[in-house]
Amino acid sequence: KMEWGPAALTSVKESDWEKEKHGLIQQVRRDWPNVPDRKKRHDDALEPMLTAFQEHTVGSGALGKASGLVPKILEQVPDSSGPIDISYYQPLRITGLAAQALRDLVELAAHCELAAALDRTRGIREVIAAYDSLVAQGLRAKGKLGFDDVKRLMGAWMMDEDARLRREAVDFRLDATYGHWLLDEFQDTSRDEWDALLPLIDEGLTDPESTVFVVGDKKQAIYAWRGGEIGLFDELIETYSTGLKTETMAQSWRSCPQVLAMVNRVCGDMQTMSRLFGAAANDWEWEEHISATPLATLEKAGCAKVEIVPKEEKMERVIAQLNELGIGRKELSCGILLESNKHVSEWADALREAGFQVVEEGAREPARDHPVGVMIWQLLRWLADPSDDFAKQTVMISPLKPVLEEHFGAAWQAIWEQLSGMISEQGFSETIAELISTLMRDWSDFGQRRAAELVQALKQLDHEKIATAREAAERIGRLKISQSPGVAAVQVMTVHKAKGLGFDVVILPDVSTKKVPDFSYFKMIAGDGWVTSAPTSWARAMIPELCEAEQKWSRQQTYEAFCKLYVAMTRAKRGLYILLDEPAKSAAAERTTLANWLICSLELESDAPLVIGKSDWSAGVKALARTARTESKTLGSAIPKRIRSTPSGEKSKAKLAILGSSSEGRRFGTEVHAAFERIGWLDEGKPPVFPDRIGSKMDTVLTVPEIAELFSRNGREIALFREQRVEAVIDGKWISGVIDRLHVHTGEMDVVEIIDFKTDRVGNADELAERYAGQMETYRKAMKLIYPNADVKCLLISTALNAVVAAD
Repeated sequence: KMEWGPAALTSVKESDWEKEKHGLIQQVRRDWPNVPDRKKRHDDALEPMLTAFQEHTVGSGALGKASGLVPKILEQVPDSSGPIDISYYQPLRITGLAAQALRDLVELAAHCELAAALDRTRGIREVIAAYDSLVAQGLRAKGKLGFDDVKRLMGAWMMDEDARLRREAVDFRLDATYGHWLLDEFQDTSRDEWDALLPLIDEGLTDPESTVFVVGDKKQAIYAWRGGEIGLFDELIETYSTGLKTETMAQSWRSCPQVLAMVNRVCGDMQTMSRLFGAAANDWEWEEHISATPLATLEKAGCAKVEIVPKEEKMERVIAQLNELGIGRKELSCGILLESNKHVSEWADALREAGFQVVEEGAREPARDHPVGVMIWQLLRWLADPSDDFAKQTVMISPLKPVLEEHFGAAWQAIWEQLSGMISEQGFSETIAELISTLMRDWSDFGQRRAAELVQALKQLDHEKIATAREAAERIGRLKISQSPGVAAVQVMTVHKAKGLGFDVVILPDVSTKKVPDFSYFKMIAGDGWVTSAPTSWARAMIPELCEAEQKWSRQQTYEAFCKLYVAMTRAKRGLYILLDEPAKSAAAERTTLANWLICSLELESDAPLVIGKSDWSAGVKALARTARTESKTLGSAIPKRIRSTPSGEKSKAKLAILGSSSEGRRFGTEVHAAFERIGWLDEGKPPVFPDRIGSKMDTVLTVPEIAELFSRNGREIALFREQRVEAVIDGKWISGVIDRLHVHTGEMDVVEIIDFKTDRVGNADELAERYAGQMETYRKAMKLIYPNADVKCLLISTALNAVVAAD
């Protein structure tokens, strides 16, 4: 069980600072005149120092930013007791009560900072516990366990007797089945995993009929951030020293001699490592690496090269190097390994634009990481919510705007309504594909592939019957496409993802220039049985327990940085190319960065690349075999198994004047249909408020008695369906359509009413009925398939005639 911080310090409260600081400050002020050998500069700096302490608020970090005497006091207090020796323009020894009061003041501030950090830790714990509880409930409800659950449960035998007895029953069954154990990548094993395996391994190591084989490389321990403990190696050897035989392997079956020569020069340079990184270098166990293939073997010869390149020229230099080696034209694989995921997509996209076939390891977000995807996603978001102004404005500044206006006119309400209708008829994928078809000709190959990915995803949604734009927008926005290492000529990934892989050529274009260790990641401190959030650095320096834990973390982080560079360099089989940033002119030669380690170990000059091997080594590599293109055969015309048509296609072709033949008429018709769609039952609630453009017309139509009667339930049992989609096979044809309004009487009357809204400008009811007779008859037949015994009535509501027209 973990405690909240070092036990001896948890009695201090954050509020103690405000309670006790004033008395200590006064004590310093009273005894300051008794400090001998003070100078005027020292006296002048006293009050600013005391004001800094007076105004300091726990958690603000203010003391760490103070000037004058404050930083001098903070530096000296942790290292001594009694007098405080500082240098402020001139040497000064603070003695007596003033020194003791200053020491107590600084230590109080530090302990209160720790108390505040512990409060934050408890709060974090509560949030994580609540989240963990919800996750656990979700898993338990399905009878499942998470991976961490399994590890903790398997290791629970160490906590209590009941758990130990249950574990013995499990081990008995496993031990009866398995007698030999192989543990690979042991350097990445976590404490929880080891605790779970320990009883089985212990049995295997003590049973003469069983064996245990452990494989690992301490120099590849790059997963400490997710729990890996290389210390388990030493623990295993120390515990079972008599039963284990240890062997090392200095031979490399991956890398050629030239690559290993550079690896040995850098990773075996213990003098430089100790000078730059201090005690952490003592943990690095090095044995000179030897290639399993002799240098004289031509086909395994290669090259290792390091050069300093301005950051803005790196991409151009990498592309030139790839072309020079013949990547993509020869039988060579290439890995471009980066420090983090941050720039993976950027590098992959640039290399694609340069003509290389690229796979980037990880998950792409096609709706977010490319302009084409963003455009399509925002269009869907606007369709889902026409009040989403950000989505609308994004579409307006995109190439889609002129396409939408050409199809649907300049009014955005009409665009939204007609585009929504188009999607309801032919689906998301077909609609989007049609809209972007003319634009794709001007897009790059990558842009076209990104569009195809999204159209394919929308096609899948159509198959899943995703009915609304909101659902489509959410799914597309969350869409991730996993891209694992494949057969492409160039693979771009992080060093962590490349572990366990090998490439003919490895390029490292962004070796870290950050200081090692990077304290921006020092968020939590763990000691022997305790944990806390990290307080500010000056406070940590005041508390020995925190200092010790910080030094341990620093040493671990530095060691992991060693491992990361080693793993990156040893992924290369035949070609290793490292591009380093230009060092800052003001940077000291002792700067503790991985890039500086390389520069110092290789004695690199900014204008002189270091090359080991022959630059033209790839000349003898075989060219890729090109598959001869066969002439594509022209397929015959498609033979549909069933003809698909719409009921609206059955209307009469008589040349009547139709309100809707112009874009203005179509817009009016769309708005009227949308208004009718909003009406439920007039006698069961207030009628909706219609837009001014059609408000007067709708008010007139709805006051017609026979129309008002049709929109009133009047206590009858009627099931109402609005915009009801219809799919049916009638007379051998596949019919797809949408009924504007459908009444299914479920009471004593067995009646179905098909109601369509028409804005046609006609002279009389007969003309309207004749025009839509075919369409309504198709709907009637479809309803008869569902309700064979019902009396099916077909009714047209005409806004031009202000009447209900029977279309029987």
